[in-house]
Amino acid sequence: MLIPEVRPPFPLTWGFSTRLDPPEDLPVRRLNQVHRCGVVEASDLTVGAVVEGDGLWTTAPGVRIGVRVADCVPVLLAGPLPDGRRWVAALHAGWRGATGYGDDTPFEGPGRGILRRGTARYRALGGRPADLVWALGPAILACHFEVGGEVIEAARQDPAWHEGLRSEGPSGKPHLDLHGFLRAQALDLGLDPARDGSMPLCTVCRPDLLYSYRRGETTGRQWGWIEIG
Repeated sequence: MLIPEVRPPFPLTWGFSTRLDPPEDLPVRRLNQVHRCGVVEASDLTVGAVVEGDGLWTTAPGVRIGVRVADCVPVLLAGPLPDGRRWVAALHAGWRGATGYGDDTPFEGPGRGILRRGTARYRALGGRPADLVWALGPAILACHFEVGGEVIEAARQDPAWHEGLRSEGPSGKPHLDLHGFLRAQALDLGLDPARDGSMPLCTVCRPDLLYSYRRGETTGRQWGWIEIG
């Protein structure tokens, strides 16, 4: 298990699993992930229910929530609420989820994407983005994330975009820094860089530790998960 090296705002357990972690340590599957921006309150789900969505949040202690990834970015958030409750979320951010590509769900605010929607859920409960502790987990990094031009164009629509997030790969095709893109969004949303516990490990580069769909592993997944203590 990879644990973010940043102090959480309240007692919690969280981290990013690897291919070495035993299955019994992982969360119960609650989401049918569809590469969009739906964020669901886990506490509302009936026991054993699996719903469509790409993010979960809760204020309930002892509820372990998480998302499954093989190259996409798992995002973990944790912060206090004004009424004394504690709030956590786990989000699944591939390029579609990060940019909001193809998601027509109404959303008020600049930009799109699941990190923006997840942070909006926290703000709606009275939370301040600057109070969030956050971590982006292992994912395919810019060194291997070759994409089509439509991916770059989708990312360019976000207010946090800058051209340093695009590079040219060995084949001459563009590469996207998805980790960097989400971090730029986080800072644009007002998250504090001093509370960033991200772990930029490349899933393609680390077959000893991590699963990677791009490397041909179509079934293995790691988790980003979090639980209020």
